[in-house]
Amino acid sequence: MSIYKFRVLLEADEDIFRDIEVKSTQNFDDLHEIIVASFGFDNSQMASFYISNDDWEKGQEITLFDMLIEENEQEKVLVMAETVINSQVNCVGGHVLYSYDFLNMRNFFIELIEIKVKEDKDAFYPKVVYTQGEAPAQKADLAEMSEEEMANELLKDAGFSEDGDDPSDDMFEGFDDFENYQ
Repeated sequence: MSIYKFRVLLEADEDIFRDIEVKSTQNFDDLHEIIVASFGFDNSQMASFYISNDDWEKGQEITLFDMLIEENEQEKVLVMAETVINSQVNCVGGHVLYSYDFLNMRNFFIELIEIKVKEDKDAFYPKVVYTQGEAPAQKADLAEMSEEEMANELLKDAGFSEDGDDPSDDMFEGFDDFENYQ
């Protein structure tokens, strides 16, 4: 059995990543659990892995659980708890995309950076072996927010300020300014 070392990079403006070692025979649910824990997120949100190519295009999806939706009858639905990692990724340079919390969309770029032939018999896998950067706080679940908090959060995500003004909309201060543009 081999030990896979993955670099898990959070899509962000700065370099935030974790190097994670996992047994090649563990499943994607084990990898999901350690990623969520290592970035300080709770495990309350949906997530999926996507086998990827060198251009980071989404391929075969590996879901958290089978949602019994068959979009393409020829493509079998893969479930994290039932899919062994080395059945999908088995060479250095292999790419996987990971999406967590589809409402707030946290995307991670995962690359297999090393394969170790020997495991540390005293170690527990999976494990985080290197950490760089601090992950942003996980946003509150919209279901737990009041309607006003939810509206403010959605407006803020859309680029509006606290008072509801669009910061990019500085063309008019009021209706009096409209006369200058006729």
